[in-house]
Amino acid sequence: MHVSTLIPERAPRWKTVYQELADYPWFVCLGNHDFGNDDPDCLCPFFHERVRCTNADSTAAGCGGARPYSTANQSYSCNQLNVDKGGIDGDLRRNFHLPDFTYYYTIPELDFELISMDYNWYDRHGIGGNGYGPTGGGRGVAKSCGGVERVEDSLARIRDASNKILNERAQAANATNYAIISHYPDWAQEGINLRHNFLTGMHAEQASGVYTCCALPLVDAVISGTNACIFAFGCTGAGKTHSMLGPEGGRKQARQDGILPRAAAELFRRIARLEAEAKAAIGAGGFSAYEVRVSFLEVFCENAFDLLSGPVSASRDPASACQLRETTDGRVYADGAKEEKIRSCEQLLDVVARGAKARATAATGVHAHSSRSHALLVMSIEHRWRDVAEADPSKYRSQVARLTLVDLAGAESMERSHGGSVDAAGVGTNMGLLVLGRVIRALAEGSERVPYRDSTLTRLMQSSLGGKAKTQMLACVSPAEVEAGLTMQTLKYATSARSVILKPEAAKVTTEVELDPMLTDVDDDDVALNRRCIWIETADFGDVFARCIGNPADPLILYVHGSGPCNSSNFWSKLVVDVAVLASAGSQDCPKSYFHVAIDCPGYGRSPGDRQSIRSYPCALISNIVRALGRKTVACLVGSSQGACAALNCALECPKLMHTVAVCHPVGHAPHRYVAISQPTLLIFDTEDAGHPVSVGRQMRRHLPDPRYFEFTRSKDGDWECHHMGEEMITMLRDSYHTWKNKRLGGRRDKELPDLTRVAGGFNSWNDIHGDEFEAWGGYDADDEPAATGAAKEPNENSWRARLDPSTNTIVYENLISGRISRVRPPGAQVVVERLGGGGGEGAAGPSTTSAEPKAESGKEAPARIDVGRPLIPLFEGAEEEGDEDDEERQAREEKEAAALLEQEASQSHCDYCRRVLLQPIRLARCRCALCACCYELTVRYMRECPACETTVDVKGGKPVSDASDGLLAKSEALASAGDPDMEEQKRLLQQLTEVRQNAQRIVLQYGNTSSGRGSKRSYTTFLKVVSAEGGALEKGSVVKVDFNINPGYSKPTSTAKEPTDKSLGFVFEYAMARAYPCHMTVHFKSELGLPKLVIEHF
Repeated sequence: MHVSTLIPERAPRWKTVYQELADYPWFVCLGNHDFGNDDPDCLCPFFHERVRCTNADSTAAGCGGARPYSTANQSYSCNQLNVDKGGIDGDLRRNFHLPDFTYYYTIPELDFELISMDYNWYDRHGIGGNGYGPTGGGRGVAKSCGGVERVEDSLARIRDASNKILNERAQAANATNYAIISHYPDWAQEGINLRHNFLTGMHAEQASGVYTCCALPLVDAVISGTNACIFAFGCTGAGKTHSMLGPEGGRKQARQDGILPRAAAELFRRIARLEAEAKAAIGAGGFSAYEVRVSFLEVFCENAFDLLSGPVSASRDPASACQLRETTDGRVYADGAKEEKIRSCEQLLDVVARGAKARATAATGVHAHSSRSHALLVMSIEHRWRDVAEADPSKYRSQVARLTLVDLAGAESMERSHGGSVDAAGVGTNMGLLVLGRVIRALAEGSERVPYRDSTLTRLMQSSLGGKAKTQMLACVSPAEVEAGLTMQTLKYATSARSVILKPEAAKVTTEVELDPMLTDVDDDDVALNRRCIWIETADFGDVFARCIGNPADPLILYVHGSGPCNSSNFWSKLVVDVAVLASAGSQDCPKSYFHVAIDCPGYGRSPGDRQSIRSYPCALISNIVRALGRKTVACLVGSSQGACAALNCALECPKLMHTVAVCHPVGHAPHRYVAISQPTLLIFDTEDAGHPVSVGRQMRRHLPDPRYFEFTRSKDGDWECHHMGEEMITMLRDSYHTWKNKRLGGRRDKELPDLTRVAGGFNSWNDIHGDEFEAWGGYDADDEPAATGAAKEPNENSWRARLDPSTNTIVYENLISGRISRVRPPGAQVVVERLGGGGGEGAAGPSTTSAEPKAESGKEAPARIDVGRPLIPLFEGAEEEGDEDDEERQAREEKEAAALLEQEASQSHCDYCRRVLLQPIRLARCRCALCACCYELTVRYMRECPACETTVDVKGGKPVSDASDGLLAKSEALASAGDPDMEEQKRLLQQLTEVRQNAQRIVLQYGNTSSGRGSKRSYTTFLKVVSAEGGALEKGSVVKVDFNINPGYSKPTSTAKEPTDKSLGFVFEYAMARAYPCHMTVHFKSELGLPKLVIEHF
């Protein structure tokens, strides 16, 4: 309904057209035509204000239940809004409801809520129907607003308010029935699916509960050595893939809702902690290690394909499918499926994304991109350990547990998904689900015969469904009424599955407590800042609490507070916001966003541990934190007071760890040492601060190679550092960015390092003062605490002991007060790590201290670890590689390796294929194989594949690309000149081969297939091409015709090509089939050549 219909003189015309419809209530949303010249002040009411809503009158008529789109003072001047918002009055108003641009309306009697969204910003260039041109319907709007830019600003504010109301109602609404209206369909508003977003927000809290209930026990199981499986079952669109991966494919690190990313993050945290504490307990590494490998399988048309092996499996040719094998213990696996080693959740998601691209999807009657196959992601967690007293370093023990995550294809009938037509993929999908149902039913009924072998899917899931694995079924149902039948079917599946009794090999039963920190917290409304809290699980200093801002993918800025009695990460709360805002407004030649992490040093704020850690071991502590954050460097290390001293000492001890340094009111010792700090360094001093004398600062400025020095007088200049430190940091980062952006990833995430963080809280945890914490910028001038007296602290309810289980070299945790045992490290706990043969713990002064010596179960003392200093063989290949090279070191190493390779290649004397002496050698550029002239004459002269390793050969100008070194050629020539007997024999053979070629006619043919398309039929193109001709035969005209026959049993060809019709493929035959067929080719040569017909039986 357009605005003109509200004008009294036009209302009768509208009422005449719509007749009785005008007598019913209408709820309205505005479209692009409504923001036109008939209502020019609607978008920009500030010039002709009619009504104003403020915080003070937010409950008044017109400003109350409709929830104005802005909670700040908001003006209105729109004809079309309700009368109490300044709209036109009239007879139609009694049934015409438009309380605001975006609003919600609840009808409790109908258990119903309406949400109206205004997304006209997505059609901002079509305001008024045809834009802002001379005759455009939006010309008057732009004039009233003072320009097109103001129009778009207003539309953007309304869009943001719409998103906010949608999220708020998703969390707060209690109705059963909802209607969400918008002027535009999904495709016209950048694909935004309002129903999906509303349901996602409504059930976001449920996602955490699903993970905790269903998936977390499976992580516990695989860590304990028990196989585990979780599979999602339900109709298309019910949320199976979303439940498994979460929004955005699981890549939104700040809030990982999917089962896979949550489980993977927890798994890598547990592994890192177990390895670190086993090392601390034993006193040396190499005695306990874990490796995670992943394979990704697809079951399509009853064949199992490897999704990680590239285009071979993506072709869906049954010949490339993996064969199923069975081990002696009953586990069924896909033979030849690729397993990739992964070290972090980010790497795992990259692997999943790569495999998902190759997965079969197709448009069906239910979903535009429905999964037409079942997918199984298998994570193999191998634990290897050595006995402490083992004398043979080559011996170790191994245990492998597998976590299988299954994403089943949609369960719907052929009638619904393909309109009743037969589809091969659909038949295969439904067959697997049908047999899965039979298997579950047979297991529930205790049948003697369980039909695992009736389907590829159930064979691969055999050990998970009826073996010794711990298995969970996730039943996904749709709220749509049309899916009611499938919902009942899914629930029947789930009911049957609950009756299945499994016998997993369970580890020792312990009491676990897993508290979700977000249960009483909220996400940050400012998505760009995303303020929250995390626990950082360091290897040597336990859990470190931190406040953080931003995206973990961005360069890291790390903040270290001073040692005042109540100091903490809250000291930096204003600065990190200032830096984040200033960075976002920066130039294109430097990052516009950073990942800001402000830590509570051990013993301060919410971090357990010893307060002396930051004083005594600054480099070790900061290095631990940076590595636990999945990085090799920080873009900027920031410190205040004693934290500034730690930052500067760290720059001296670990110069490669940070790219820039920023300190305010620093404590400094022996500033002459700072001549070794090459990084740009920002220093800020208060001339009136006696605790941090400016005289020391001036010495620092004199000795530092690249200082950015500022001093101020607080009584005169006020809190200068509070207002200017952020902008000076951004200036320093911008000026120096070109020098460090490519050095050791420039403070960004390293995919080979796991992210050892867990959520500690949301915005409330970030914003609230904990205990006696100083306010932001408070306490920097407080007196430092006296050094610890060394008195032992009394244990409390948060005190735990980490003990080594010598049978597997893994760690269990014992509460020092209650004696409760846990295999999961309690978050934020004060943990004492026992060491074999020693004493001490994490709570003592250093990262490698000891505690009371444990006893063996028999009551005797545990055997002391022998040969402490002996070099150990790594439990996994490449596990000891640190990867801490900077660009120059890596370049030097690569140059050295390249020189060694050239030297090795130059010394080669025999052919890689025939093993005879190299005569006139060539070295293939891609595979680096060296071939003699005889092998070249017989193979790569005509074939484009290395005969030694079967690698494709690079060709240029019709000849294989060779880059044989001068040294290799010189060596071959020297042997030939010296009359070497083997070389002479090679010369004779080459002469014979050359003569045969010169006296013969040779025609090289290339043939094969290409295919394209999706669904039940594919288009195939079989081709034959003349690549080259020698000995008098002409490349053009040598072949006069090619017969193609897809029915080899019949003599008559299916098609005949009498000339090459495709420039790149030559003679071609195109056909469409539901599956691959044999296509025999008969090649007819030019009669003058005297060659017989050539039959090629191509499949």
